[in-house]
Amino acid sequence: MRLAVRLSLTPATPMKTNTSRRSGHTFLEVLFSAFLALVSALILTASMPVANVSRAKADFQNLALSLAQKQMEAVRGVDPSLSAAILHRAGLIDSTSPIGTNTWSFTNVDHALFDNPARVLPSGTGRITVELIDVELRRVTITVTWREQGQTRTLTIGTLIADLNT
Repeated sequence: MRLAVRLSLTPATPMKTNTSRRSGHTFLEVLFSAFLALVSALILTASMPVANVSRAKADFQNLALSLAQKQMEAVRGVDPSLSAAILHRAGLIDSTSPIGTNTWSFTNVDHALFDNPARVLPSGTGRITVELIDVELRRVTITVTWREQGQTRTLTIGTLIADLNT
């Protein structure tokens, strides 16, 4: 009786290999990513009108500030007595007739160096107020007003100007 022993290097039960595994995305993953892309696009589209309105408001605010600063610098450059005749002769006010107490309009000033509010802003107006604070000191206030989306907007800047010539 002979006993034969057979050695085998292969296991008695074959190991399962995962050769059928596929790489890629499932339908659910693709559907979820498409949903996220759609939501992102809708949010972006919905925010565009708000961004445009905000940009327009900022543009008008910048124009008004630029107008007021330019006017203020021009007022500083004339005779510090700041009489209506001097301001009108320099092309800084519409007329020598005041529209209020010590207040003159520069809404339609037609000067090559200065823009006027009526031309630059929607329903734009401009006013210069000169108040005598002391014998040699004047307070100058520049106010620019315009209409924007049915609302009246106003920007005001001011300074003190000393008349050291007296």
